[in-house]
Amino acid sequence: MIVFRIISGACLFQFGEAIGQVPILYKPLGEIQREIVESFGWTIRDVASVDEIEEETFISFSEDLFFTKSFFAQAIEAIKNTKTSLSFGLEDNEFNRRFILPAKKDTSDFTFDFKYFKKGTKVEHKLLSQELYEYAASIPAQVVKGGKYSMFQCDCFAAHILSPFHLLQVNMAMNLNRTISLQKGSLAKRFKNRKGRLGSFLFYRRLKSMNKIGKNCFIHPSAIIEGSIIGDNVKIGAGAIIRVSMIGEGSTISDNVVVANSVLGAKTFIANSNFIELCQSYESVFLIHGPYQFSIFGESSACFAVINCDFRLDQQTIKIPSSIGIIDSGQPLLGIAYGHRSKVGGGSIIAAGRIVPNDRHIYPPDSIHLKFEQ
Repeated sequence: MIVFRIISGACLFQFGEAIGQVPILYKPLGEIQREIVESFGWTIRDVASVDEIEEETFISFSEDLFFTKSFFAQAIEAIKNTKTSLSFGLEDNEFNRRFILPAKKDTSDFTFDFKYFKKGTKVEHKLLSQELYEYAASIPAQVVKGGKYSMFQCDCFAAHILSPFHLLQVNMAMNLNRTISLQKGSLAKRFKNRKGRLGSFLFYRRLKSMNKIGKNCFIHPSAIIEGSIIGDNVKIGAGAIIRVSMIGEGSTISDNVVVANSVLGAKTFIANSNFIELCQSYESVFLIHGPYQFSIFGESSACFAVINCDFRLDQQTIKIPSSIGIIDSGQPLLGIAYGHRSKVGGGSIIAAGRIVPNDRHIYPPDSIHLKFEQ
């Protein structure tokens, strides 16, 4: 069967690159789509609209849709057992609410532009099944209602990428999903409700078995690396902690830096004593004097002692701009999207859910002395 990818020429909102080129764990979205389809022995073909397709039966999806191999596999099984056309979606659950940002205004439905057409038949809606791996971080109740922040994992999902924040969430989910292998099998089941569960001491010891260290790296003996992938020619300083993260080649992680649950691009420089969590960076990013959380940094961007806001004092969910307008992300915690080549000066305060445009320089506030006294 041929799978048709509907190409509209979309670009990542505000960041500007072709949507098929946006990076997911360092690999372009379009390449991921093609690899998944072809791994099942099927052919992918690009068209401008469904009207161009002459086949009697086919699958189509929009070019801005990310989907996992498990999602595609389940869709294929559903197609084998149906006599009708199908549209695909997912149920409402904690994983989906955390990592799949809305693709429509004023909706919490997890439905996708991924469809099976069989000419002459009606369309039925199919919800694919998901196995969730539970984990929640403890956060004070005055920040997040209930005092828990869900970080569930699931290897079956899809998401439309309508903004840099959508891209960030997909990367965070896929990075965390690397730990699913530690939660499967007899040993994982044995310890599920004991001291080997996710987040426990034993779990972190097992994380070290996932480490992959590239060539020509300098890693200080006092650095701690757990469940992480380190590229070639990376420098990691004294007292640094790298946990469930991916560090791109040629990057520098200075002394006493913590990088947790993040994906950092090549040649990223994180200055001393910084804290980076649930963030994504493109290449050649410079960050000093954080913390920086729940944020995405475009290529060659730089932040100098920025106050990077990531929640609302009234504890309401955070609204974001996207290619379909302003939408409610549904997220209680979400940071900033810093555009390519943007620079933000020290003392600046950026509100949660904002996008700093490409090439924008935001200078320190007027209350900060910048001029020489005469």
